[in-house]
Amino acid sequence: MPPDSAQAAPERSARVRDAARVLPLVGLFLLLPPVILLFAAPAEVAGVPLIVVYVFAVWGALVAGAAVLARALGPVEHGEADEPGPSD
Repeated sequence: MPPDSAQAAPERSARVRDAARVLPLVGLFLLLPPVILLFAAPAEVAGVPLIVVYVFAVWGALVAGAAVLARALGPVEHGEADEPGPSD
């Protein structure tokens, strides 16, 4: 029996929030020196060292992933923010 849309929306939102929490940890792992050094081979891609291509590819993937997750999370509605804004 498929879940109705009223129950599926909060579950999807929770999964997206969890993915947003995990993304920086994945980025941190991929940019650790032991992982980066796996790509420190004397190889080049279009004249650019492989390690440089790897670092920029990881960076680009993190930016793209953050953009997709930000769009999926949507704007913060009034009253949902963790901290209130300035009261002027």
